[in-house]
Amino acid sequence: MKKIDVVCVILHNEANQLLIAKRKSHIADGIWEFPGGKVEPHETKEAACIRECREELNVDIEIDRFLMDFHDNAFSDDIHVFAYAAHIVSGVIAYQAHYEGAWVTRSQLYDYTFQKADRVLLDYLQDH
Repeated sequence: MKKIDVVCVILHNEANQLLIAKRKSHIADGIWEFPGGKVEPHETKEAACIRECREELNVDIEIDRFLMDFHDNAFSDDIHVFAYAAHIVSGVIAYQAHYEGAWVTRSQLYDYTFQKADRVLLDYLQDH
C-alpha cells in the first residue's frame, strides 16, 4: 500500500460560501470535491494548495489556516488528506480539472455527492 499526501483547499468568499467542484477524472468522475491534489516531492503542503488552485482553477490564493487532516483508504493507497482554508486573491475561476463548480453554504454541502471519506471533513466544516 502506497502512502500519498494530498491537499484540499476550502475556498471561501465574502458571503461565507465554500467552493466545491465536480470532478472530471477516470477515478470518481462526477463526484463533488474541494480543489486540491497530490503534494509533490520537496513541496510544502501550502505550496501544493497554491499550485493546485492555479492548475485546476486558474486563480491565485492566500492560505488562511490549516483546518484538519484525515485518511482516505477508499482506494488501494493510504491517502493522507490535509485541508486548508483559503481565499482567492486574483484571477477568474476557469475549471480545468472539473466539469463545474458551485459556491455553497456549509449546510448545503450535504446536498452534493462527495467521497465517503470526505464526510469527516464535511462534518468538521459544520462546526468550524
